[in-house]
Amino acid sequence: MTTSIDNKSILQSVQNGLQILKLFSKEKPILGITEISRELDLPKSTVSRLINDLISEGYLRKIGRKYTVGLSILGLTGVIMSQLEIHREAFEPLKCLVNKVNENAHVSTLDGTHLIYILKVESKQTIRLLSHVGHHRPPTCSAPGKLLLAFQPRKTVDKVIQEGLPKRGPNSVTDPTVLLEQLEQIRRDEYCVCKNEMYEDVVSIAAPIKNYTGKVIASVSVSAPGQRIGDDAIPQCVQELIKTGRKISAKLGYMESL
Repeated sequence: MTTSIDNKSILQSVQNGLQILKLFSKEKPILGITEISRELDLPKSTVSRLINDLISEGYLRKIGRKYTVGLSILGLTGVIMSQLEIHREAFEPLKCLVNKVNENAHVSTLDGTHLIYILKVESKQTIRLLSHVGHHRPPTCSAPGKLLLAFQPRKTVDKVIQEGLPKRGPNSVTDPTVLLEQLEQIRRDEYCVCKNEMYEDVVSIAAPIKNYTGKVIASVSVSAPGQRIGDDAIPQCVQELIKTGRKISAKLGYMESL
């Protein structure tokens, strides 16, 4: 059984490992054990052990008797840059969408098994639904979450199901079989409409955002009280979201097939 002492030791090792990585810079791309030990005031034996761990994970690589950053760092950089790119390229199309539908609009992605908002533009409505950039939500109770899940590998969907399907609104899906059927339909339609799933009397609608390879990497969505987005308004809203998703996708390098 892991003790509090073990947990503290693990946390300290993680912190020290991160401190080692932070020492590398454009000015100092290559460092040795002695230099790292001196900069961080750590024993050389501790530095050597941490460096070996970082090498095994690909975050450092050896050059002669010294070290530099490894290619695994590029994976983290790619994640950050992709999010920054989406944020930059989606802002103006999202503003245009809000001007057309007069409802709050979001760009969202998945963070593990949770939905997270990465960009938000608010409408001029006096009554608006509360949401926050960086806030996590269960993906199975909203249109953007379900849309993103529909284009994830099956193992990701299975993990979401294993963690439990929460009931947040009257129509939240709690049956895995029903959820899988819905995701299949969303893949065919390439949009999603949810009513009363996160909250009662709330409608959310989402469309995909694709990168240059055609992979769905985010969603664009609107949400509003059902009294403002009734059944007669949903088709037009869907079309505006699809157009916006395509605009953002094109800015990210995606080209529609002829």
